[in-house]
Amino acid sequence: MASSSNTYEVREERSSAQLEYVFISVGRQIVPKIIQYTLTHQFEDRDVYNLGFGDYNDKSDQIEDHIKSGNGDAYKVFNTVLSTIPLFFERFADAILIVQGSDGGPDFIEKCQRTCIRKCHLSCRKFNQRVAIYRNFVEKHFSALSYHYWFLGGYTNDRMSLTTEKYILGRAYNAILMFKK
Repeated sequence: MASSSNTYEVREERSSAQLEYVFISVGRQIVPKIIQYTLTHQFEDRDVYNLGFGDYNDKSDQIEDHIKSGNGDAYKVFNTVLSTIPLFFERFADAILIVQGSDGGPDFIEKCQRTCIRKCHLSCRKFNQRVAIYRNFVEKHFSALSYHYWFLGGYTNDRMSLTTEKYILGRAYNAILMFKK
């Protein structure tokens, strides 16, 4: 999915319910990062895994997926995340992968408005910004990616349940689902 020449080296860690790739972002500072594929549920006899990503906080032993490090290596970090997707499908060939942003939850807008300097009143500019990055990548490379993967677009409703459809280029989805052909 991404050129390996512009990625960080990853270390794989596995457990029964998740797969993790750990790497170090080297820029203005040294930042440990974790890409986490977590089993969330089953859909039509397939395991569904959520792609999570963020800075690793060694004090809390947690992934902080709401932080923007500003480390000056965003493209290399993003390419590293993308480079693990084929590795994920090597381990879980029949799985469905779902990508949603930590900035797409029901409480995000309320939290954002408390500290927002832009004072977005009608719609929050930061809402679903993270999934938009993945969506833009899929849109740009859809033809090539479609040789290997099927894509669905997902919308969340007021009760936070997900409705999916065959991926349509140009739609602003809250989630992207993909699985191998």
